[in-house]
Amino acid sequence: MPKSRLVTLTYLLLVFGSGTLVGAVAHRLYMATTVTATVPPARVLTPAEARQQYLDKMRKRVGTSEEQLVRVNTLLDDAKHKYDELDLQAKPLREKIDQERIAGILAVLTPEQQKSYLAWRAEGKAKREKERQEKARNEQSSARQTH
Repeated sequence: MPKSRLVTLTYLLLVFGSGTLVGAVAHRLYMATTVTATVPPARVLTPAEARQQYLDKMRKRVGTSEEQLVRVNTLLDDAKHKYDELDLQAKPLREKIDQERIAGILAVLTPEQQKSYLAWRAEGKAKREKERQEKARNEQSSARQTH
């Protein structure tokens, strides 16, 4: 075999060999599995659990006496009642704003779109109600377990 053919064959083998090697390395890198850390979601405290935790911290970190804790607990009850009253007062205003928003959206939509929009809202309302009922059941069962 002449020298030029031997050199050409060597170059071809080098090119194809290096391509095969690069392809193998690239495939290995592409197929490598990645590691993801999973953190369990934090448990949401019920209002009663949150209050108890708050009072425990007041006792341990601040050093409040039992008499002081009774007074703090009374203040927490009072604040909760005030927040509840505020929510009741604001509810009609929120409902009015919602109705204005819905009416405005319906005015923009065609009759066919209005039907779809109202159906979509009804589905969302049903879903929220179902979630609210499940949450109430879960709170009741967790309250039973703690007593």
